[in-house]
Amino acid sequence: MDSICTVIAIFTPKPEHRDEIRELLLKVTPEVQSEPGCEFYTVNEAVDGRLIQIEAWSTRELWKEHDKRETVAEIVAGIEGKLEREVEVIELYNLPTGTLGKGTLTGR
Repeated sequence: MDSICTVIAIFTPKPEHRDEIRELLLKVTPEVQSEPGCEFYTVNEAVDGRLIQIEAWSTRELWKEHDKRETVAEIVAGIEGKLEREVEVIELYNLPTGTLGKGTLTGR
């Protein structure tokens, strides 16, 4: 198992809150990207309006430390009552395959 901890977080905002939540997630992104262990952190918008964060952390421990930071508290407070369902969080570990650098999210 690859030691890189990849995380996908899926936000399903109520339509009237989509722009607000998008802006919140984009606002905290630069700060999160500078956190220890952050290898990759991006916000994506699905065609159905869901907002999807894709994150990669050098270790699971550093991802769990990220969960204790102010940026996560700001997200939690900012989405309260504004989602159609709870945030779905998926923790993944890569099974490298194929061409070197193309079979992993972080290019390792």
